Amino acid sequence: PPSAKHMDTVLHKLDGLKPGRPGGRMRESLHKVAEHFGRRGVLVVISDFYEDPEEIVNAVTPLRFRGNDLVVFHVLDPAELDFGFSDAQAFEDLESGDQMPVVPDAMRKEYVSLVNAHVGALQRRFSEVRVDYTLLDTSKPLDHVLYKYLGGRAKRLRLR
Repeated sequence: PPSAKHMDTVLHKLDGLKPGRPGGRMRESLHKVAEHFGRRGVLVVISDFYEDPEEIVNAVTPLRFRGNDLVVFHVLDPAELDFGFSDAQAFEDLESGDQMPVVPDAMRKEYVSLVNAHVGALQRRFSEVRVDYTLLDTSKPLDHVLYKYLGGRAKRLRLR
């Protein structure tokens, strides 16, 4: 049952996670999770959302339509947002170990444009299905970001 004491357990589990093998498609993972929820609640999905926005929204909306209050946190590193690299180097996928040589100056503009389009599509689609979406920049202190989110959420709930 819901309880504040579960927060320490959740945070401890999250702190112990390490990048590893590819996690698979979000739809399959969330389908397995949904089987364990017998009653309505607040569900939080934390991800880098490296899938097609339509696939992501299709994966999470069944949780929303079962009466749950759904909150998604899109976690990205500042380097993923602004591609502030300058030297040519090999980039490694932390999940698969695959490497790709990249010349940052040659692809920065296109990369940033693609990331912004992806984030915009997620914001738009989550808004359409009434799911709270928040982009988290890992360089910002988590407590400040959560405080800002909760303050905005409280205002939105008062307006409903």
